[in-house]
Amino acid sequence: SICSLEIGLASNLLVFVFETGAMAKSILVVGHGPIGHSFIEKMTEGRSGSPCDYQISVLCEEPRPAYNRVMLTQYFQDLDGDKHDQMKLSYVTEQELKELKVTLLYGRATSIDREAKKVSYLSPQADEKMVGYDVLVMATGSFCFVPPVPGMTIPEKKNVNWPDDPASRPEGVFVYRTIEDLESLLEKAKLGAKRAVVIGGGLLGLEAAKAVYDLKMESHVLEMAPYLMPTQLNDVAGGVLLKKIKDLGVHVHCGVQIKRVVCEAGTVAGIELVEQGAESSTILKTDLVIVSCGVRPRDELAKQCGLELGARGGVKVDSGLKSSDESIYAIGEVAAIDGKMCYGLWAPGVEQAEALAQKLLGKPEAPEYFASDLSTKLKLLGVEVASFGRSADFWFKGQYSGKDPS
Repeated sequence: SICSLEIGLASNLLVFVFETGAMAKSILVVGHGPIGHSFIEKMTEGRSGSPCDYQISVLCEEPRPAYNRVMLTQYFQDLDGDKHDQMKLSYVTEQELKELKVTLLYGRATSIDREAKKVSYLSPQADEKMVGYDVLVMATGSFCFVPPVPGMTIPEKKNVNWPDDPASRPEGVFVYRTIEDLESLLEKAKLGAKRAVVIGGGLLGLEAAKAVYDLKMESHVLEMAPYLMPTQLNDVAGGVLLKKIKDLGVHVHCGVQIKRVVCEAGTVAGIELVEQGAESSTILKTDLVIVSCGVRPRDELAKQCGLELGARGGVKVDSGLKSSDESIYAIGEVAAIDGKMCYGLWAPGVEQAEALAQKLLGKPEAPEYFASDLSTKLKLLGVEVASFGRSADFWFKGQYSGKDPS
């Protein structure tokens, strides 16, 4: 058995290469986040005794291998980004990938040529490069949804290949997604920021509020719904959570309308909003704004190459996670299951990665994927929250009204 391995520079792309004969197929994974890496783990664990041999590569957009985004707030326990491994955020090191015979490339994918079966990407040195594939697995994840509020973005600087590009937002407007995002927040705090506004009172927003809380800044959470975590909770539970978080000293504003971001000399100075029940707007002064009010699938590559999309975005896939192209699959937050549901949660993505790995490894018991449980349990700002017993219908119909149906 002959194995070949190449190490290159690319971002969020992982390529595994196993060559046991002249006809070994290549799998290219675009996106080395938690789900992309979960797929890689399943492939490398299951290749022993498998009738299929693959060369595996991964394209990684961030300047480090996959790490645990769910535990991102732990980053503030050690402000040195080079030590994030010590906090157990990382899933894998470059050396470990090398030992797994996985080709790790750093760079941002910019286009897919389906006919030639090649992916173009921009390296960290801004060099344009290409990598081929026999099977392409899209694990590009999601980007932070930024509301179309005046002043929140700079339209002329929109980056079609990188929706979270900091250059597309005014100075002082941040998203909460990567270690680089947190480093930018830390730098702003070091420069004397005293007050922060977090837009979004859901799971992601409260995680961001925890980060601000740890930085000892005055924290304000703005939620457009009448209570916190409206996707997981009803109004009664949301009210209980609201009181507990307010007791910590975090200012919570529910039922607000955000009119605009107020900027002075290109830098954020405040948020104009209408409080619940108010007739006129007021300006809440702030030193920075963190936008954390949901995510959208990163399907820009799918749009570019003409793959069929889901009704609400994402790559439409069948029960085998296959797209409209026989050679391209999608898993995680970018996968629109049967064209309907993109799961913005970690657990469903892991289940999808397992199902696809079993399929590609030719396992006779390989499962099909149809849906995942949406139960959630977490601890935010010292408050334990759990929701369970829901189906995907909730995400589209808003089942919980807090009213007694009788």
